[in-house]
Amino acid sequence: MRIPVLVPTRISILMLAISSLFIVAIELSLACPFCSAVSLTFAQEINQSEVAVIARLIEPPPSSALGLNAEGPLPLAKFEVLDVLKGEDLLLSSGFLDGEKLIDAIMLEATTPGGLYLVMGIKSPDFIWSNPIAINKRAVEYLKKLDQLPASGPDRLAFFQQYLEDKDDVLARDAYDEFAIAPYNDVRGLENRMDPTALLYWIETPEIPSNRRRLYATMLGICGTPADATKIEKILLGEDLGENSSDIRSGLDALIACYVVLIGPTGLDLIDTLFLNRSAREIPFTETYAAVMALRFLGEESETIPRERVLESLRLLLNEPKLADLVIADLARWQDWSVIKKLTTIYADATPENIFVREPIVNYMKACPLPEAEVALIKLREIDPEAVRRAATLAGLAGLTTAAEEDSPMDLSKSPVQVADVVADDAITDSSRVISTGSQPLADSKVSDTPVLTPKNKQSKPALARWFFWLVLVVVVAFLSRYLFQSGKSEASG
Repeated sequence: MRIPVLVPTRISILMLAISSLFIVAIELSLACPFCSAVSLTFAQEINQSEVAVIARLIEPPPSSALGLNAEGPLPLAKFEVLDVLKGEDLLLSSGFLDGEKLIDAIMLEATTPGGLYLVMGIKSPDFIWSNPIAINKRAVEYLKKLDQLPASGPDRLAFFQQYLEDKDDVLARDAYDEFAIAPYNDVRGLENRMDPTALLYWIETPEIPSNRRRLYATMLGICGTPADATKIEKILLGEDLGENSSDIRSGLDALIACYVVLIGPTGLDLIDTLFLNRSAREIPFTETYAAVMALRFLGEESETIPRERVLESLRLLLNEPKLADLVIADLARWQDWSVIKKLTTIYADATPENIFVREPIVNYMKACPLPEAEVALIKLREIDPEAVRRAATLAGLAGLTTAAEEDSPMDLSKSPVQVADVVADDAITDSSRVISTGSQPLADSKVSDTPVLTPKNKQSKPALARWFFWLVLVVVVAFLSRYLFQSGKSEASG
């Protein structure tokens, strides 16, 4: 990952790496539904910097400073500025453009002079410089075009589409990351400028990483044809894939969504048979989970698949109580109140193998505005009052409700309904260990005529508590890393 170094210490590098991961996670909240960015994009890094330059390496760091047992400060290399991407006035006033100063940037690998690098800095006039990123002349031209692109939209993505699977992996990765963080509507706006033949070829290429296959399947779902769906169906069935079957079927959630979007609602019949109806045959949990992820996408984003048909598929998992918690929150979020009796039965019949299903059932009942749910909640409390209390506590920790509300159903007229959902990428989670987190109901909810929405510029106390938790976690990781680093150095010298 390309990570700016703001403080010249090894611990700072680690802490900033973790922080960059959080930044990427936040920006993904509105991005490609099945994609995960590998790193910050070039554009993101440049935007976060005061200055950005193309520089030539003049003096590499001394080899004596690069060893594992090297003492003293981190090794520095010297660079001269060749071209300015951002912050020309700051660089000029600081003496970096007239030959008076060279850039001193931390560099952790041995190399030879003359190479081209992207270097970024903050805190003028002296500047704290980022880790230099090695680039070639073609990448220089790529970087120079970034500030000419629209800030968002299909026209921006049209530029990066040219570099998907580029021979220069640095550019291919950056182009993928741009798509991964782009809003789905922007990707959809690129429909008439996509090449379905190329997308299908990449999907069927075993060497393509699963995260990129997800993107290409998402794009093919936008621009493909029923003929393309036939080929995707063979992948879902595992037909004629040979020894590369597991590779080509990676990114299964996006492949399922692509197939259904291209075929239409009837495509869900096959999905039900292959991945959701587990009474007839043994189905790997990871495949069922991938199907659930695809259904969530279809329920939220698809304009051609009726949500009621999606809910029909989700309800199949209620027939296997140990997997019911995968879909209970989705049923509540989409206001499917048709399963109150079934969930009450699952709650009452829960065994140690699936006892964890009781908390999401409680929250489903609290979210439901029907009188039957209030009656059911009373019964649930009689069967297992501790589960009701745990549900209120867990919901409070997730920012959904407060523990004080445990003895009364949710008052939907006073606060927006928030119920649990499960979010993941590659599903490797054991089915008995799926943990629920919060999500907001649809904006067009009919549960309440006057919903009270939290202002976007005001964080709730639970949200602040979660951010404080992450801050503490970063600090702990930093201190542990320094302790382990120092311990390892002591053992090496001993």
